[in-house]
Amino acid sequence: MEIAEMLYIAAGRDGSLHSLSGELPAEDGDGEYLLYAYDGGLVASLAGRDIYDQILAGAPYERCPMCGRGIATTLDHQLPKSEYPILAITPANLVPACSACNQKKSSKDPADASEMLLHPYFDSLGSSRWLGARIHEESPARAEYFVEPADDWSTEFSERVARHFAFFGLSRQYAIAAAGKLAADRRQHAGLLERAGPDELRLHLKESAEGFWSVAGNTWEGALCNALAENTWYVNGGMNEI
Repeated sequence: MEIAEMLYIAAGRDGSLHSLSGELPAEDGDGEYLLYAYDGGLVASLAGRDIYDQILAGAPYERCPMCGRGIATTLDHQLPKSEYPILAITPANLVPACSACNQKKSSKDPADASEMLLHPYFDSLGSSRWLGARIHEESPARAEYFVEPADDWSTEFSERVARHFAFFGLSRQYAIAAAGKLAADRRQHAGLLERAGPDELRLHLKESAEGFWSVAGNTWEGALCNALAENTWYVNGGMNEI
């Protein structure tokens, strides 16, 4: 198990987890016991559950790192334990996730590099603003989300981010969440526009975006506020059509 963990971490760092299966030590018939070590030990026992909760607490602000929206309440096996029993309790293979993302990912085992999703422990998205949004000027207004690859991303990594974004349906998830925020903020923004004008409203939206970004990086809220600030239709009264 220790050898398997070292091989896993090395593969995670160089982006080759999809090709790990042939390199792992043989389980020598202990697969069932290793699975029980997770289900009966890490999850069900008091001492094991304490370790489980410590790993779960690693999620920044309790947010699911897969989608950035849900609350992380479960641990997901990045490489499925059904296929890799020897990694069933390897901490590097246990990623905090919300239940929706955990169920969506299920026991997906990447067959090659083209199926690799992002691994929160090894894949750094950097500090660039890669999550974009545009406002559709209609009634009711809606936001559309998309990936804007950073300048320092390789083509392969850009494709992996886009694949992760599509696999978890993040564009739709974020758009649904944005619709609620647009409706909730409409009156406040209309009042600020009436009292102080479009420039002050734009400044308020920019500051709100920076606030969201400073806490959790590329959030759907930050991308929404930035898109609203840059939308002339919205800052000149478009919120009244929502």
